[in-house]
Amino acid sequence: MSGKKRKTEIIRAIKGIGGIENWALSPPRKGGTCGLVPTLGALHEGHLALIRTARRENDRVVVSVFVNPPQFRKKQFRDYPRDLKGDIEKASSAGADAVFAPKDDDMYPPGFDARIVLPSFFSELKSQKFEWHYRAVLTVVMKLFMLVRPHNAYFGQKDPHQLVLIEKMVNDFNVPVKIRQCPTVREKSGLARSSRNALLTDGEKKAATVIYKALKAGRAEILKKGAGHAPKAVAMTKKMISSQPLARIEHVEIVDAQTLKPLSKNSRRALIFAAVWIGGKRLTDNIRFNLS
Repeated sequence: MSGKKRKTEIIRAIKGIGGIENWALSPPRKGGTCGLVPTLGALHEGHLALIRTARRENDRVVVSVFVNPPQFRKKQFRDYPRDLKGDIEKASSAGADAVFAPKDDDMYPPGFDARIVLPSFFSELKSQKFEWHYRAVLTVVMKLFMLVRPHNAYFGQKDPHQLVLIEKMVNDFNVPVKIRQCPTVREKSGLARSSRNALLTDGEKKAATVIYKALKAGRAEILKKGAGHAPKAVAMTKKMISSQPLARIEHVEIVDAQTLKPLSKNSRRALIFAAVWIGGKRLTDNIRFNLS
């Protein structure tokens, strides 16, 4: 892998979809690996950690910046933070070679009507009520894979359900890309880095730190008393989060980290996950840990 510094270029809609396709197939692409870091923009330290990892492991790195309309409610889409100029600067400083920032019509031209169907197991996850959201995520990720043709794609572990679904999609469709899971990056307070954090007031951000504290307490309870204690550990975690007046729990669960189903005697690794609304903003966080 060359250590030569490259100038980051912006591949925008003015070049159309052909711009990223030409970049992906350009001569420097041959004989080396390409890493893709898909993002919604508003890049933060968590994204930059993904880009740096991709930089170390690939000859070329492209960062996609696209706020995907179908995966949001209208107000959430409208309010989502956007800073393309800042994103380009940050991506460049972290080692990206290119930023792909398409317009909505580039990704979803008139007549577009394709979608990825979720695997049957997802409907069995009682805590999940956002099938429409994950269908949209899988659809845009598949489009990005087909356009960029990366060897490796980098995702943070903050949304475990998304990761499991993407990995299954890649396996089921024999997509020639390796999914690289990277640890969640946190602020000093323990709050998981997220673009949504920019929408929080100082008071809401302080209140949100209860999520990670509660997850750690739930994990400690399982490690102390065993997987059979999961229901009580969930109840304890919920009680701790609910002690924060600004917090409204959507759900908390402790499941098998591989299958996302309830822990069983065969489970070797657990996942404690929480989705919590703070001041009207939905925040998620999780901790993975070994059971033995």
